Amino acid sequence: GETYNGLIRLLKPGCRTIVLLCDNSSKTKLLPQFYKAVHPYRKNKTLMFAFLLVEKNIDWYKKLLLQTLGGERELNINPKNCIGTVISINGFRKYFCVYHAKHPENNIPLRRLEENGEFLGLNEANENSGEESDVESGMLVQNQNGGNNVSDFSSINNNDVIFENNLLNGLPNWLDKLFDGSTTRYYINFWPEHMK
Repeated sequence: GETYNGLIRLLKPGCRTIVLLCDNSSKTKLLPQFYKAVHPYRKNKTLMFAFLLVEKNIDWYKKLLLQTLGGERELNINPKNCIGTVISINGFRKYFCVYHAKHPENNIPLRRLEENGEFLGLNEANENSGEESDVESGMLVQNQNGGNNVSDFSSINNNDVIFENNLLNGLPNWLDKLFDGSTTRYYINFWPEHMK
């Protein structure tokens, strides 16, 4: 009850809560990354930041998602797939926005960059002749100790595996889009209760 009241129900108009979903094992890895991403916004009086444990709040999250899907349907959620999800909650206006590394909304600008890069001549084969590839093309980049890192700008296919350490790589860009108003808003009729 107290978590629900503090994070959603008692939010003043114009205020939002930005919530990270994690579990006990991922909390130590994801919270520092979450803090780093939201740190520039810490002085904004209209924002609150929090994290919710998936183990305790999977039913709440499921009810939230079911409202956006509409109609009665069965929804089976794997709690491990929810780890790293960030929800921006506007309690007063009854909508939320979602960040997840595999959410389609997060990949749209990347596709546009690739298409526009070709138009600008950034895709030419002779420019990628060195050890490092063009970051915007999503190619592998050779790091200093010889290993390969996939750049943060690479597009993510649904079949690709994303490791816990990389779940929040796109969060700073998503936060920029969130405050520009260019993220998708999911409106609901009511907020599910029983958040823990």
